[in-house]
Amino acid sequence: MVTITQFLAEIESSFPTYAKDLDKVSIKYDVLQQLRIFGLNIAEMHEKVLKIKNSKASLPDNFKSLKLALKLQAVGCNIQGDIEDFTKSYIYKERIENGRWFDEVNQQYVDTGCATIIRESINYPQGKADLFYDFTWLSVVKGIKKDIVSGDCLNLHPSIRNAYPHEINITGNTLNTNFTEGEIYIQYYGLPTDETGEIVIPEYTTSDILTYITQYVKVNIAERLIQNNLNPQGIVQLYPNWKSELTMLKRAALSEAKFAGMDKDWNKKIKKLNRRDIAVYDLSAIGLIR
Repeated sequence: MVTITQFLAEIESSFPTYAKDLDKVSIKYDVLQQLRIFGLNIAEMHEKVLKIKNSKASLPDNFKSLKLALKLQAVGCNIQGDIEDFTKSYIYKERIENGRWFDEVNQQYVDTGCATIIRESINYPQGKADLFYDFTWLSVVKGIKKDIVSGDCLNLHPSIRNAYPHEINITGNTLNTNFTEGEIYIQYYGLPTDETGEIVIPEYTTSDILTYITQYVKVNIAERLIQNNLNPQGIVQLYPNWKSELTMLKRAALSEAKFAGMDKDWNKKIKKLNRRDIAVYDLSAIGLIR
């Protein structure tokens, strides 16, 4: 796998004469957009707590589709140690305990895979603090784009979707709410990351995904240089071939992604990646990871 940072460095070395003219923000955007075309075949499950301010919060860069969203409400705090050290701590671990909801249609309790309470245990050099949160479900607004809410999203269940006063919507890379401030816990399918959390371009069998994205980025760079009248003579000569090869390379990349998605041990791989990616959470006891 190749991280975005490594990829940008490699692209820069491929265009040494025009390094100062490369728009790294645009290149990163191109990479993320192309990674998303491979859908859930390359997706991993992630989770995060978002802080809502002015009725919105930015979603993680690797966000693809929502699996679960809960509104959190602090109900208590138990600090063991020096409170000043606690306020400086950035290391935390979160645990979610199991709960059930009653299905009125079938008249039976169903395991939600969600919590009756959320405990966030924060460890810091001089002590420990346990923060306790209650939660409520979030309704999903009508008309939300289907491609940003997964088919197995728990918030889409009929007993939840329109049953709760607090609502969410997603536009672009922003989660919008009908309340001004607060915290939301989300689980989502996202682009793959390494152990540090940086987005990566995966390499499964043939490296066709990496090859395609590299070519796609080179084509876009060439077009930008030409449009800006930077007279890249050598690039002008290479551009037609780069452009003509894109369709073939994309087809091969989609095949590699599809092969990865057909992995017989996909569920086990998701579980392993989830544990690696967000070791701060312990969800194994509640059935969200199988």
